[in-house]
Amino acid sequence: MTDKLSNDPEFGDEVNTEKILNKIEKQKPYQAYLDAPLGLRNHWYAALFGEDLDEGKCQGETILGERILFKRAGGTVYAIADRCPHRGVAFSARPECYTENTVTCWFHGFTFDVRDGALVQIVTEPESKLIGKLKHKTYPVEEINGLVFVFIGDLQPTPPIEEDLQPKFLEEGMVFHKAACSKVKGNWRIAAENGFDAAHIYGHRNAGMFQATDIPVPLSTFPSSKDEVKVMDGEKGPWGINKADDTNIWSAEIEGVMIKAPNAEPDAPPDYEITVGVFLPGALQVNHFPAPHLVHLEWFTPIDEDHHKYFIVHASKATTEDEIEKFHSECEEIFAPAVWQEPGSQTEPTGDGPNWGFNNFDAFGREQSHHAYHYEDFWHRERLFRPDYIIVQWRMLVSKRMRGRQEWGDWAPKRDI
Repeated sequence: MTDKLSNDPEFGDEVNTEKILNKIEKQKPYQAYLDAPLGLRNHWYAALFGEDLDEGKCQGETILGERILFKRAGGTVYAIADRCPHRGVAFSARPECYTENTVTCWFHGFTFDVRDGALVQIVTEPESKLIGKLKHKTYPVEEINGLVFVFIGDLQPTPPIEEDLQPKFLEEGMVFHKAACSKVKGNWRIAAENGFDAAHIYGHRNAGMFQATDIPVPLSTFPSSKDEVKVMDGEKGPWGINKADDTNIWSAEIEGVMIKAPNAEPDAPPDYEITVGVFLPGALQVNHFPAPHLVHLEWFTPIDEDHHKYFIVHASKATTEDEIEKFHSECEEIFAPAVWQEPGSQTEPTGDGPNWGFNNFDAFGREQSHHAYHYEDFWHRERLFRPDYIIVQWRMLVSKRMRGRQEWGDWAPKRDI
């Protein structure tokens, strides 16, 4: 369906493109996507930043509805189901670790090896016949470029993690800087679509970033031909969509009032080149942002149907110690604060003085969209327009290439998280 739509001879004409989108909306050729509010099973997901998990420490996370305890032991991060198989309490509620490779349940003393899930001791019954026989669920983990990833699924062997990562994240010579990690109210699909939504940059027009820099960003940008949309749909991942839009909207008029893009003159629009890519299972790559020499990376990890964990990383080419030090310094002092301010530290984004980080606005937009989609059936009631063509492409690609759909299993969907 994706290739057929991309090659439709009507694409590129504004009126016919609207008709195409309406036709797609009625056919819903991406039903599998609509049926995956909890995320995609059998994929790798960003779980936490490695620097946030010191040696010997434990951290509990809920990912795609599954409660998982992460522990760093001997420099390696391991993951085990965060509930004792004895009476179901979460290890992370009061982590106890008597040895490097184990976690002990604080309630009755069941002790498991985090590396393979083996029950190695029961403090309250040291001679129990369960010892050495009972095994607890563990998860495959990979730590790459400062991020810890976990595989949620059942496939054996586990698919290569590089099939679930943005290409730039694995590019040789890149260095990476943590910009933000936050829990956001909003379904993961709303988050992913927001990341490359062609017209949503209109909402960013008053971002403080544009007051501090002279970066020109249009009110909207979208492709005028199929050549501007590249669907990565090979037999092996990564699977995603890259867009390099060539239609830029620099101004619009409402009853004689002119709305202009920041840092740009509509009569002499600047050359504007930015490429955005979105990849399964839910990750973003933006080249030349928030500065020409940077790459902006995001991950949208489902927590449950109503929340996702939002990761932001900046990357750049750097080889010498001076280049690396300069990159981290710029990110820490300029770029990370420009894209994210911790909730509670920002004022309303009026455009006057301090305001939200660039991506705080995105989180706000997702929260505002989520209610309509989750509770008012906007997956079937939305009215798409021309810039949304790329979103339809994404939905169809996910429906085609997802390795499975996560559903509530034998873990508690109503746990307060």
